[in-house]
Amino acid sequence: MASGPTKRIALDRRVCVVKPGSVTIRPTRSAILLPAVGLLASVGVFAVIARFGDTLSVGLLAGLLVPSLLVFPLAGMGLFYSLFGSRVVIEASKQSASFQQGPLGLGLGIMELVPFWKVDRIIVEEVEMGEAEMKGLKPALDFRSFAVVLLKASGKRLTIGEVVTPDEDDLLQEAFGRAQDVAESVADIMQKPVEVTVETEEEEEHDATSDPKGAIEQPQITTPHGMMGEASAEVAELVDAADSKSVEG
Repeated sequence: MASGPTKRIALDRRVCVVKPGSVTIRPTRSAILLPAVGLLASVGVFAVIARFGDTLSVGLLAGLLVPSLLVFPLAGMGLFYSLFGSRVVIEASKQSASFQQGPLGLGLGIMELVPFWKVDRIIVEEVEMGEAEMKGLKPALDFRSFAVVLLKASGKRLTIGEVVTPDEDDLLQEAFGRAQDVAESVADIMQKPVEVTVETEEEEEHDATSDPKGAIEQPQITTPHGMMGEASAEVAELVDAADSKSVEG
């Protein structure tokens, strides 16, 4: 992979950092803020109790201590997760992708290592989501999600990341573009094809007019550098040239 600037692509609760020779999906730095505030608040309450515990009433001590005992471990785990948890690291130098789980799974440090030769393709697909009703918004706000999935040769699927967006035309195109950008960045390092199973707006309109009952969704497979599209164009030019010669003859 050629050298170039670092690129960041926003995902759902995560960010994809693309560097020359590597792609990293990690929690966003903004996710540190809330756990850090909760942790500092809990520590401050403990300090107040230790300093003025003799002068405070039992009811006030209980009101300070009980919430802090609940917030402190949750904030600590959230901060640790934001710094170290749930990462996907893909490196060309190691020819492998590592998937690290978060603290709410089997535990930090649990990793699945996937060598590039075990990868079949990278898939961009739509994930079904429900509707969220919000006050003041009618009708209900519909969300859609595009997932980037690593498909192993064994058939096992590992999710690299997701992009969630409201069901609005402009936002959908932008969100799908981010998901496709992540997939192409990963496929470029692995030298694997990208399969897109999401129908574009033009394809949906064509299916609706050609087949009222609904057409079967056809996956689109491209190489990391779009070589398949170039080959198809060259074949089409050769066919046109042959037809022209036959007509002149």
